Amino acid sequence: MNNDKLIYSILFELTNGRVPNHTDYKLELFIWAETLERMGNYGYVRGVTISYFEEDEWYDETVHSVVLDSVQVTNVGLAFLKENSSWMQTYKEIANVNEWLEI
Repeated sequence: MNNDKLIYSILFELTNGRVPNHTDYKLELFIWAETLERMGNYGYVRGVTISYFEEDEWYDETVHSVVLDSVQVTNVGLAFLKENSSWMQTYKEIANVNEWLEI
């Protein structure tokens, strides 16, 4: 999977008023959380809430939930979309986002 395209897709959906979910991309919740955390570290988004199960004998900081209710795409995120605007045409025409991510 092309990580830059995944980030592009998430940012595109957010800027168009849609809230993507890990199931849209057929990702495990922990990979979804890592991706959004990385996007926050890059400065593309802010307001992502990632909750973990408390560390105990059953869970070792396993992701419990990822909430995007108050997420905001930053100017840096918008610049990323603009820098990769060549993907927009093919992205808007896709029927299956996972196939597009593999190209």
